[in-house]
Amino acid sequence: MWNKPFRGRPGRAVLAVAAALALAGAAAPLSAALSTTAADAAEAQGGGRDQLLPTPEVPRISDGPYAGFQLCGSAAGNPVATSGSPTLAATLESVAPPGTVETPNSDGPRRKVVFEVDEADGKQVVRKQLTSDTSHDAAYQLPEGKLTNGEYRWRVRVMDGATVSEWTAWCDFTVKRS
Repeated sequence: MWNKPFRGRPGRAVLAVAAALALAGAAAPLSAALSTTAADAAEAQGGGRDQLLPTPEVPRISDGPYAGFQLCGSAAGNPVATSGSPTLAATLESVAPPGTVETPNSDGPRRKVVFEVDEADGKQVVRKQLTSDTSHDAAYQLPEGKLTNGEYRWRVRVMDGATVSEWTAWCDFTVKRS
């Protein structure tokens, strides 16, 4: 019976095997997509890797409200501050979803911004945590007398509750007061 060549239409068993193979082929990618690890589940629940906010961008320094900003890491070289109280600033990623208008929080601003200023050798001069008035920009004017002539560096990060961004890269700058 098994030695005879197949002639005619396939039997029910052949159709059942073909259907089972087709169904298994379609179900395998679906089951792989549905399987999750503990890390994937934590990420979906708001934990894990998504606890980082975007790193603040465009770190810059200004000598005063009308002086304009010098960008950190530009081809022109390191920024030079000619006053003892330059303003440090960075652009923050907006928390409002694209296409929506961000409304002020009735409890006040939500984001905390941490600025660090070190001497070139790494000795910390200032660590200041502020609350941003907007979710778009953060600025901090160093108090007069904190910096003398010399080489410094600064960086910034933003916190929104338990969610924290990475630090920006260090921005090297020079203070040359007259």
